[in-house]
Amino acid sequence: MPRHRPPLLLFLAPADHPDRDAVCATLAWLAEAEGKLFECYFDARPTGSHYGGGTPLGGDPNDMRGGTFTGAHHLEQLLLVLGRFDVEAASLGPSVLTPTLDELGVRFRSRSAEVVQFYGEVFAASSERMPGTLLVVGRGRAPGAGLGAFAFPEVVHRRLLAVAERDEDELRPLSQGREVETLWLAGPPLEGATELRPQPTLSVATETIWMAERWAVHRRGFLLGDPELVGRWVPTAVRRGWVGIHGSPQTEVVERLAEPLRQVDAVHGRQHDDRDFLALSRLGTAFQLVDPGRPPFPVLAEAPAPWPAMASPVEPSDRQLRAWAREGRVLTTLLFWTGMARELESLHALADVLGLTSLAAGLVLTTASFAQMSCPPLTLTRLPRHLGGLAPHVELLLASAGCGAMIESEAPLDRFSATLRRSVAEVAERLGGRENAPLGWWPVMDAPLVPQSPRRVAVGAGPPYVRVRYHPRPLGSSFEGAANLSGGRSLRALVRDSPARRLFEPIRPFTEFQPGAPGRGVLEAVREAGFEYAFTCAAFGGPPRAVVDIGGLTAMTYTAGRWDGWTPFITVNDLSDLRRAERRLLRGGHPGWLIGTLDTCLWAFSGPIWSRGSALFAMCRWVAEGGSSGRLINVTPRTASRYARLLAGMGLVESLPSA
Repeated sequence: MPRHRPPLLLFLAPADHPDRDAVCATLAWLAEAEGKLFECYFDARPTGSHYGGGTPLGGDPNDMRGGTFTGAHHLEQLLLVLGRFDVEAASLGPSVLTPTLDELGVRFRSRSAEVVQFYGEVFAASSERMPGTLLVVGRGRAPGAGLGAFAFPEVVHRRLLAVAERDEDELRPLSQGREVETLWLAGPPLEGATELRPQPTLSVATETIWMAERWAVHRRGFLLGDPELVGRWVPTAVRRGWVGIHGSPQTEVVERLAEPLRQVDAVHGRQHDDRDFLALSRLGTAFQLVDPGRPPFPVLAEAPAPWPAMASPVEPSDRQLRAWAREGRVLTTLLFWTGMARELESLHALADVLGLTSLAAGLVLTTASFAQMSCPPLTLTRLPRHLGGLAPHVELLLASAGCGAMIESEAPLDRFSATLRRSVAEVAERLGGRENAPLGWWPVMDAPLVPQSPRRVAVGAGPPYVRVRYHPRPLGSSFEGAANLSGGRSLRALVRDSPARRLFEPIRPFTEFQPGAPGRGVLEAVREAGFEYAFTCAAFGGPPRAVVDIGGLTAMTYTAGRWDGWTPFITVNDLSDLRRAERRLLRGGHPGWLIGTLDTCLWAFSGPIWSRGSALFAMCRWVAEGGSSGRLINVTPRTASRYARLLAGMGLVESLPSA
């Protein structure tokens, strides 16, 4: 029987069109009123880079706009949308998607780049009348990010017609015969219009909080991020009852909205700085990161495809594990952190690397991963190799709180535990039972963060080998300090723009911490959620050690990787990290494991893959082929956990007590 396809209105616009956010908000309520789902796509030239927060160094907004069209498989994702939904489109001018939509017979309500004509044509094809109130939305006078994208709750809940700020003559075709209201104007007031927020805009944080509180009665969650992010995620935010909030720094917003943020399991958005994770974690709220266009069409989660049945695992016997232990063998596996919804893009390149090298490894995911990608390449992990799949070599693990990432040791234990249990239940229902859901758990930081004094000199693995560390300016401040040299430029700015900048390294948000002992409460919560094995950030980089004092759970230490000072987990930065670990582990002839995590988006996003893809392939091949020595044995994470428990029971590796 043919599958029912829900109706969907798809809005297309250039990312730089001044009316894109106002029109997107208007169409969001219109689609809802017509009983349709809603999605948007903004055309741009994204660089495919990894945006980690703050202000892009080059000032290019395309660094903030997600993956490239081809590398991030936007066309493939569009075809999935067309297969799962009954689509009609409205385009505010030409779009890169237009030829494909025309070829497949998708009806357009409008293709006009001029907003007056666009609205006329869109509403002419609707059973809804064009509203009698026009809202003119500006970017505000607050320094920093513009505010226009954050007006969508006002537009949606009052069902207004919205446009971006412009002069009165340009407004006249839409304003005639309508009440006119204004919000966050950057220019002078409009004659005869009602100002919704008459006092001057104070800060981005203050204004977005005001909007969030103004519509708190309809609020079911939050979208925490910059205007570029919020504008692209308006369709999802409206569906899920989110309001947009932002600040510079964003920790100000988190602190001021602490009580309502405690009421949700996870906040979607992206960080202004990695301290955002710490602030949210202390509330017991996870962070689920997204980018504009990552994923390209979030609405796919509203009509997921069934997951294929899981291929039978192939595990070495206990007898084989004991033989390896007697021989002093070192087992090895890599964990690929690609758990945020925005990081699913990495799987396109990563699936090729894993397939070509036959690497046994683990993919670290969150619930959003399963919701957003019920299709290849993620579902290749369920299919056997002879069908082109990745099973049984690639194993899935669930990360942190399940629905997102948090610094687990900083979160209230009851909040972390309850959120993880709900997340496991969600994944189990999606995959057909707890036995089909991940059995391995991966932490951001399960151990307490212990303060330490950072070294003022950093020694790196590559040139320049020695760098001087410095405290960066407070978030939101300018690099151009008060003490300027001739020509009006500060010493800091001159150094930053010179070759000497390579000799300096900022003290990162978590440079001044190290992990303590494994957190017993966190690991007990992990065991209670039904996991068999886990990893701990404690005692990283040393000899293999295992936590085995929590019945039914084995937690392994990382033996490869570095503490880089950004988000607090330990990462493998290059092949030299693996080689050093191999030499250290083989030196004594003792059995153990070589395990580390890669922050996959830094290697496999559609931008970085061109500069780092060969290095990623080299690491995967090195592990799959037994390391430099040829003596390493590549296994899945679950096999490594069984080996760890066996070695701990035989007294061949040290047990690491939880605290």
